Amino acid sequence: MNDVVNFPSEKAKIINEACLWLAKLDARELSQPEKVELTKWINQSEDHKRELTRLADIWDNIEAANLRDIPLEIGKGEAIETPLIQEDVCEKPTKKKFRILMSIAASLFVCLSIGMFLHIHELSQFKSTNGKYATDIGEQQTVRLSDGSEIRLNTNTLVEVNYFDGKRNIHLYKGEAHFNVAHDPDKPFTVKARKGEIRALGTIFSVRVKNNRVNVIVEEGTVRIRANENVIQSTKNLLEVPKEAEIKEIKKVMVIATAGKNVVFGEQEIESIIQEEKEAIERKFSWRHGMLAFDDEPLSDVIDEVSRYTSNKIIIADPAIRSLRVGGYYPIGKIQVIFDALELNLGVHIKQVDERTYYITYDGT
Repeated sequence: MNDVVNFPSEKAKIINEACLWLAKLDARELSQPEKVELTKWINQSEDHKRELTRLADIWDNIEAANLRDIPLEIGKGEAIETPLIQEDVCEKPTKKKFRILMSIAASLFVCLSIGMFLHIHELSQFKSTNGKYATDIGEQQTVRLSDGSEIRLNTNTLVEVNYFDGKRNIHLYKGEAHFNVAHDPDKPFTVKARKGEIRALGTIFSVRVKNNRVNVIVEEGTVRIRANENVIQSTKNLLEVPKEAEIKEIKKVMVIATAGKNVVFGEQEIESIIQEEKEAIERKFSWRHGMLAFDDEPLSDVIDEVSRYTSNKIIIADPAIRSLRVGGYYPIGKIQVIFDALELNLGVHIKQVDERTYYITYDGT
């Protein structure tokens, strides 16, 4: 991991310029053209005003009168006040010049140290939520990250957050997670799952790892999905030579998915892309509200989904009922309530054969 500190360019520029002005204010009285120039500099933006004032407050040896008498806003024809501090005119020129140079050097050192401290503090804050987060079977958890992004972990899920060097990397090792990403075009947000990756800026989507497949559902915004990040070493270079065969290969492993897209990929390529209706997306995300929603789905799929939230083993003992269609909303974790509803609606019988095993049959045998 690279922890080299680099100042954000615009902020560094403002801090350095503020340092120079404070050094001049600390060393001597500004000339009239310098006062005009300083006033223009201050009025460039709120950041300029804020940085100069903030650094002046920290500066132990700066005399407040120097800064107070520089107006923050002036109009045409307005006079500029004279700073209260006057230079000792009887001081020898060489001594005076030496004192000014030493003052500027010391002031720059203090200011750069302050800037370094502030940036290190910001970097520390950016990385403050790094680490692994996990849920047990039947458990859910919401993780709020340092940049304002939010991860909702579903049952039996493990993720690792690694923010560094302006990058926001998440690794989903198992389970399912719903991502609400804070928009920041300078810090790409990437979720790695199996051999693929999902990249977004500011958007809402979910990722589920199931065996060797990954399912991505985009609720809002746009994401780039790559089934295997190692298959295409340089997509840009390939696209610069638009050979039909190469483009086909790219499409097999990469897709840009917009809102409503349901994408499944394996270890080598994109396997399916479906455009879901809004209602279908809401049903798939109903687990965030403690419910499981089904719409005319086979009993086998329903039992697979219910089993994710319990350590109990549920077995469909009669193959003839696996295709029975199921619909409705069922509370997560309420196994007996779900069993009662299935028995009532489908006419099946659910029998507990030991402490953690249930059989589903059609005739009750």
